[in-house]
Amino acid sequence: MPARFLFLASILILFAAQWQAHAGVAQDKELQEIDLIQNHLNTQYEWIQYRYDQSRSECYGKFWMQRCTDQARVVFLKEKKIVRDQEIALHDRQRVVNEMIKDEKDQQRIAEYQDPKKVKERAENRANYEEKQRLRAEREAELEERRKDANKRAQENRKTSPLD
Repeated sequence: MPARFLFLASILILFAAQWQAHAGVAQDKELQEIDLIQNHLNTQYEWIQYRYDQSRSECYGKFWMQRCTDQARVVFLKEKKIVRDQEIALHDRQRVVNEMIKDEKDQQRIAEYQDPKKVKERAENRANYEEKQRLRAEREAELEERRKDANKRAQENRKTSPLD
């Protein structure tokens, strides 16, 4: 068991030592490694819980049951604290990596937003939109004008109709 803790502690120290920015692929790989370590820590939690449950069930047959369960709980909490400390360090590193990924994506978005081709395309889109809005307003004004004149045109059509 202590060998596992030393192994995980050494891995966490390596992660903590790498503060420089990595490429996106390296960060994704590091997140996968963090997930593997988290799975290992979850397994350790399960084993700690299993051993605690076993020791508690053994305590029920003893005369000093309460003292035995208290001692089992103390051991359980000590083991759980060790794993929890490792998990906290792992989550801290995960937050740093996620922040680095977010910063990198933000920089890419800003670079794409400031790209001259994109700026030109947005300006063209805006001009096309404004032109379409102007044409739409003209069509609506023309339609409104035709609606106002509808009765007048209907009267004129009736006067000139050959069927009268």
